Amino acid sequence: MAVQNSAQATIAYKVEGTLNTPPGASGAQLLRRTTSSLNPVKDSFASGEVRSDQQIYDVRHGMRSARGQISGELSTATYDEFLQALLRGTWAVGVSTSPADFATGVTIATSGSTSTLTFAGAGNLITKGFRVGDIIRLAGMTNPLNNATSIGNLRIVGLTSTVMTVYPALTATAQQAAGWTVTVPGSKLTYGTTKRSFTIEQQMADASVWEAYSGCRIGGMTLNAGPSGMTTVDWDIMGMSFNIGTSSAYFTSPTAETTTGVLSGVDGFIRLNGVEQGVVTGLQLNLTDNLSMTPVIGSTFAPDIFYGRSVATGSVSAYLQDATLANAFINESEIDLVAVLEASGPNPQEFLAFNFQRIKFTSYTKQITGDGGIIAQFPFQALLKPAASGYDQTTLTIQRSN
Repeated sequence: MAVQNSAQATIAYKVEGTLNTPPGASGAQLLRRTTSSLNPVKDSFASGEVRSDQQIYDVRHGMRSARGQISGELSTATYDEFLQALLRGTWAVGVSTSPADFATGVTIATSGSTSTLTFAGAGNLITKGFRVGDIIRLAGMTNPLNNATSIGNLRIVGLTSTVMTVYPALTATAQQAAGWTVTVPGSKLTYGTTKRSFTIEQQMADASVWEAYSGCRIGGMTLNAGPSGMTTVDWDIMGMSFNIGTSSAYFTSPTAETTTGVLSGVDGFIRLNGVEQGVVTGLQLNLTDNLSMTPVIGSTFAPDIFYGRSVATGSVSAYLQDATLANAFINESEIDLVAVLEASGPNPQEFLAFNFQRIKFTSYTKQITGDGGIIAQFPFQALLKPAASGYDQTTLTIQRSN
């Protein structure tokens, strides 16, 4: 009898067309992971009767479900469908603009760490679809140092119908009328209400065990990013049923795992309270849909997995260098938080960006010791950004470069 090698266990998944109905066996995707605690669950209840022998005579099993976490290191393309299922939105391709919209051209001016791109012509950046917090890339600029292949990814920090303020700063240039493009690369995702589910199979071929979990919904995500390590992600999963096979896998010939670079805090940048930060030591994001599942009489399966409110919280740790962040907590200020996590490689680097335009700190703590700098912790609650010109109306926007 073979004992399963943990490193050789694989996880495959596929989106379901109907909740709790396994999709076709072909076309599944192998998932990159570090660990998995996804397991079959059966409620149990013991008899409460009191007997003369003072012993328990029976115990029964009740509702079946699947619960656990799949953990991994965050990389582009790998978890796109899980992110979409968690936010219940739909990835939308990023917008772009060119001389077709602004025939007179674009002029770049620089002040400090930011630059303004002033567009002249009949176009409108906001109606075109650009938003504060978007990551953009430039191409075809007169000075090649301003192109994405040289400067990399830029972030919009201010926006009107004809003026875009970006970080980091560019090289100032006179008006340019032809050959340029400004693009929001990849796709963007905001909160929605679409319900999605997966069949997830844990394949342990050494031991001839294949665990297929159907009706799985992504109930939450915890992301941890630090200055000296890979960005990690934990996915909370709740499923409706399971099948433990011992003859062969359900999914046949799944697509190989993605090969994109792992994201880290070393590559990327954070904007907090309207300022580009160089003192942040850690970032944690917690997203949950508050899933629930209630048993019913006459069945060992729940009729559905129900969504609750979508809640986004997190925590930022930073070296204490002034009272700005502490006062944001004291004054109950509404501030922004944009975290761009990049992969290593040449410009423009691949990335995932998490854009919160309205958060409030919920506490401020620190520990004063005898060594090193003082690090303060700022837990926060993210809030819905109301309709405002140049902003996405959502609690969170996620942008991916792929």
